Amino acid sequence: MKKQAILYIRVSTDEQADKGYSLAHQEERLKKYCEINDIEVISLFKEDHSAKTFERPAFRQMLQFAKQNKSNIDQLLFIKWDRFSRNARDSYQMIHQFDKLGIEVCAIEQYLDLNIPEAKLMLAFYLAAPEVENDRRSLNVRSGMRKARKDGRWVALAPLGYKNIRNENNKPVIVPDQNSTFIQQAFQEMVGGFYSLEEVRRRFNAKGMQCSRSNFNRLMHNPIYAGKIFIPAFRDEEEATVQGLHEPLVDENTFWQVQDILNGRKPKTIRKAKQNVELPLRGFLRCAKCGSTLTGSASRGKLGTRYFYYHCRGGCPTRFHAKRANDEFAKLLSQISAKEEVMDLYHDILKEVFKENSKEKNCKGIKIKEEIDKNEKRIGEATQLMLDKQLDASEYRDIKKRYDLINATLAREKVAIDSLDSNFMKYLKNGFSFLKNVDGYFENANTEVKQKIVCSIFTEKLVFENSQYRTPVFNEVVSLIMQENNELQKIKKGSDQNNLMTSRLVVRTGIEPVLPE
Repeated sequence: MKKQAILYIRVSTDEQADKGYSLAHQEERLKKYCEINDIEVISLFKEDHSAKTFERPAFRQMLQFAKQNKSNIDQLLFIKWDRFSRNARDSYQMIHQFDKLGIEVCAIEQYLDLNIPEAKLMLAFYLAAPEVENDRRSLNVRSGMRKARKDGRWVALAPLGYKNIRNENNKPVIVPDQNSTFIQQAFQEMVGGFYSLEEVRRRFNAKGMQCSRSNFNRLMHNPIYAGKIFIPAFRDEEEATVQGLHEPLVDENTFWQVQDILNGRKPKTIRKAKQNVELPLRGFLRCAKCGSTLTGSASRGKLGTRYFYYHCRGGCPTRFHAKRANDEFAKLLSQISAKEEVMDLYHDILKEVFKENSKEKNCKGIKIKEEIDKNEKRIGEATQLMLDKQLDASEYRDIKKRYDLINATLAREKVAIDSLDSNFMKYLKNGFSFLKNVDGYFENANTEVKQKIVCSIFTEKLVFENSQYRTPVFNEVVSLIMQENNELQKIKKGSDQNNLMTSRLVVRTGIEPVLPE
């Protein structure tokens, strides 16, 4: 009576590319073997999955088929044992399952009669060899990827905001893609502190970013966006962070500010009021009668038209048209805009002050660098003592860990100091442009930015009474600029020949509005 068999052929993508294995070749060899040995083929199962586990679609189907037709199957045939599995422990368990079904498991090119005790020695070799090969390949890949990371190259799947390409030397690199702008803006939103992580994610997902909650949380903690590559600990090597070769999407100072916010070391800014395009001053007005903060809402007229009002709560009758208050506020802002001559002079003064501060900053940066170098030297000395057997390995690890942590903190301080140059010029340019045209910025801004402008200019809530604003309390910088505007106006009228500037003292920074790009 003919033996009956089921055939199993498998190839993984990398095996097909590297070793030339193919499903068609295996099928041809197995069918030829069955023809020569007068074996009837009951069914054929083929797939292109890795053999690290038995959780493979075709293999699970084959096992189910064998259980349902065990009385009609004598053998399970495949080319070699590495086609069956590359996991020795799981292989023994699976062979035992087929043995309980009365099905002999055979590799036609590595045939073993498992009824002979000595054959089990060869079986152990055939099963272990593919697993050893797999482990070696995995170790080589890991070592290669770790070496690449140490060199500053990201060789895994590119994170959101980057894409994988190959450079002119055919080495894998990452470069910014169409999502990079979303990532940059998301970090800026977090630095502002006005939104939670989830709010920022939803805002940019609505613009087309597409990122899950868990992935976005990992993204905002990933130093790769600041141009750094994190190398996890492996065996006796400790974790480390190196400078990457890719283009950073955010500067280090911004990245660490976001980390402080996410880790609770820097409190989030509390938004003072809900946003509504018709009620930009909601939360910034104080009732003239009872002193409470005014809110705002809409009422619908008889014809269905909506009218917006600022009003008090708790029974207080204070109520007035939002449009009237908004228009008067725009007129108030028009009085703030700084004259060109005033701002040019302030610009020159601030640049001089900044030059003086730069000297102090440079000295501090040099001291930090010297401290970092000193700690690196200490680590080097400890390394030499360990190599000379004068220091225990555990003691060495404690010393290195302590000084690595100190140096990481010092490096962050240096990054913050080094970023002052660019930040100062950016804020100076944006701030002066804003102060020259406050009312124009306010008119064209969205509700969120309008509320930030109000926060930055006025130190107390505004009072609107009898269709006009009471004298507001301005930020110190704005007060000084308005004073100089008035002095300039007197000079132009010929009523005052005093110097333009009543004071050349530079006050502390008091206005850094977040302006739209």
